[in-house]
Amino acid sequence: MLTKEQKEEILRLRKKGHGYKSIASILKVKRDDVRDLCRRYGLTGYLGYGQLIKNETPKKKEIQDKCLYCGKEINTKTRRGKKSKFCSEHCRRTWWKENQDKKDRRDTAWYSFICKYCGKDFKAYGNKNRKFCSRKCAMDYRYGFYKEKTGYETRLEKDSKSNYGTHSDE
Repeated sequence: MLTKEQKEEILRLRKKGHGYKSIASILKVKRDDVRDLCRRYGLTGYLGYGQLIKNETPKKKEIQDKCLYCGKEINTKTRRGKKSKFCSEHCRRTWWKENQDKKDRRDTAWYSFICKYCGKDFKAYGNKNRKFCSRKCAMDYRYGFYKEKTGYETRLEKDSKSNYGTHSDE
């Protein structure tokens, strides 16, 4: 835990252009503590030694104190680390379910597949090793329920049998 004097000294040195590591070694504190404090006051990025920061009055970032979903007060006293935007797990899940468009989804993380069981084309986000379009297909493939219960073959089995012997030498 940093004392008030240490915090003031860190901010003063950072404004002068010192890096996190040099401030930490001067004050004999952890580099991560220096970085966290500087980030909290908006003193991030590489300045270069001796270059002064133009803004002499650093502003502390606003801490979210009300839930984004229900507006209820968030208990921030007992929490450590990244500050919460929601008062509960239920509010967080509900808000994200209603605000799908706010997710930062990259186009490069979408992958196209053909289900190993039913042969259906499907897309998956973020998992390039998917084999099945659903849990049902995965379970049916693994335990063989489809053929036993219905008597029908999977689409892939039908396609592979129909492709056998199609080549004729006449």
